[in-house]
Formats: sequence, structure tokens, C-alpha cells
Amino acid sequence: MGKNHAPFRFQPSMLTAFCFFVGILAGTVWVNRMGDGLKEQLGVFGQAFLSGGAPPPSMEQLAELILKRGLLMGILWLLGMSLFAIPGFCLAAVYAGFSLAFLISSMTVQAGVMGVFLFLLSVFPQMVFYLPVFAVLYIWGMAPGSKIHGGGFAVLLLLTAAGAASELWLNPWFMHFTSVF
Repeated sequence: MGKNHAPFRFQPSMLTAFCFFVGILAGTVWVNRMGDGLKEQLGVFGQAFLSGGAPPPSMEQLAELILKRGLLMGILWLLGMSLFAIPGFCLAAVYAGFSLAFLISSMTVQAGVMGVFLFLLSVFPQMVFYLPVFAVLYIWGMAPGSKIHGGGFAVLLLLTAAGAASELWLNPWFMHFTSVF
């Protein structure tokens, strides 16, 4: 190696990104290999999703969604403090990539290029809250040293609760508003 070249050093973020793209590939292949009957059912679900005919969400539904999202954040937080942080985050990346690709591919099968915009709309505005939480948990999990971050985790749980509230109340409004067009 020359004076100005550093040797290649493996970073856990490279493996996590690779796992994310493997998940994207798997989700895309899965949707493309599905039979026409299943693809038709996805279209029916998509129309029901856009219709906005559901009753307004209740506080019980909000509590249930906050519990689900908070449990996921807690698992990622605990995973980041364990010896299995790298493999665990890689599995989470595969799952996230698969889910993302499955949704985008399913919506694209039904709506063409507009499916991508429909997907972006379906995760707005909750991802404004969830993405920073996921990013902070990942950074904490990959950092060496003390990883408890109790006060910071409480803030992340508040952001998660705000994301759940926006997912339950604001997102359906955006979806219904755009379905008029």
C-alpha cells in the first residue's frame, strides 16, 4: 500500500447494506413470481386501502399500535446492546428490504409507475418519525462501549408514539385526499 492509501477495513454498515439489498431482491422476486390470482388479491386490498371507508381510529387502536411499534424499537435497542448486534441488524435489514420491495412491487403491479408514488404516500408522514429512530438505534447498536442511553431511548419512544399517531390518524387522511384525484 502507498503512503496515501489506507488498507480496506470491513465495516458492519457494509454488511447491513448488503443484507438490505438482498432483502429488496428477494421481495421483488417474490412478487414477480406470484401467481396472477395472488396479484389480483393484492389489487383488491390496495383499493380497500385507498377507499378510506374505515371508521375513525380509536384510542385503543392507537395504544395497540404504539405497543407494537414500541416493542419493535425495544427489541432493536436490546439487540444493539447484545453480542448479536451485527447479525441481528442484518436480519432486520433483510426483513426491511423484503417488506419495502414487496410493497413497492405490489403497488407497481397494480398501478404501474404510480405505484411508487402510492408507496411513498402510504408511508407518509409516519416515516418522518420512524426513520430517525431506526437510524439512531442502528448507530447506537454499532458503536463500541456503553450502549444503555436510557434518556435518549425515552425520547425515541416519544418519537415512535408520534409516528404511530400520524400513521393512524394523518396517513389515512392523506391517502383519502389523494384518492379523490
